[in-house]
Amino acid sequence: MNSLTHLDGSSLDLLFLVCFLAAALIPFGTYVCLWLLRVEHLPAAKESGAGRRLLGPLFVGFYYWLLSPFLRLAKRTALKPNHFTLASLAASVPTGLCIATGHFALAAVLLIAGNTLDVVDGYLARSKGLVSKAGAFLDSTVDRVCDGMILGGFAVYYAGSPTMVAALVALVMSFATSYARARGEALGVSGSEGLIQRADRLVILSIALALAPYFGHHAEGFLPHPSYAVAKAALWLLAILSSFTAVTRVAWIMKKLDPQYEAAMRRTLPLSMRTVRPLLASAVTPGEAAKTPAGAANVSLRH
Repeated sequence: MNSLTHLDGSSLDLLFLVCFLAAALIPFGTYVCLWLLRVEHLPAAKESGAGRRLLGPLFVGFYYWLLSPFLRLAKRTALKPNHFTLASLAASVPTGLCIATGHFALAAVLLIAGNTLDVVDGYLARSKGLVSKAGAFLDSTVDRVCDGMILGGFAVYYAGSPTMVAALVALVMSFATSYARARGEALGVSGSEGLIQRADRLVILSIALALAPYFGHHAEGFLPHPSYAVAKAALWLLAILSSFTAVTRVAWIMKKLDPQYEAAMRRTLPLSMRTVRPLLASAVTPGEAAKTPAGAANVSLRH
């Protein structure tokens, strides 16, 4: 009877893994074919200081393409961006609990659902013209709480092991990265320079949570508290990448805030550019600026 239970568990793990991979790879393959046929176009790559993305425009474009039916449906409703922001916060609570108690497959589904809700609120704010400072503040605050719930859940599950340190480092450095951006913008430097952004972290964790049960149970058996090597590796990877991102973002902002850097830029910029750029800026009238499509400069996931 005990072996039968293990067989049933293995079958469920395999079924979940196959469904997860099919749900991810089949749409992704379709999107790549559409891109190669030039039916779909990738979002423009970000410039330095705008937040380089680990996963690149191909994955950003795919995610928005995949969500486009849901985004259009959400736009037709009377729901406001803050509703989806608070819904993502509500989703983070069971996600963190599932991680802390070792239910990684369910946590993967909840994490993807919560991240989707977080994408919808920004899309609605731009498409409905509801962008506001209050909404941006609420969204950023909720993002930090969600990060704390998710990585805190990992810290609880791996409590007493070295992997707990990786989870805490990833958590602290993700907060440091976000704070550096917020403080830099308060001082007049706008940008989110760094290798890994919040959306990248969530993608890595979602994949790790989905893969961990099958490979963990296959390697260790159905133990009361499996170590889940895939999840452990993902946390150490995030700890390293998040630390690197925090350091590079702080260095980039400090460089921008250095008066000597600004003076050097003025000296090295050609005279023609120094004179032409102000003329081009003044030539754009408010009416022409209003014709710019909402969100055209911000097509990627928020950080």
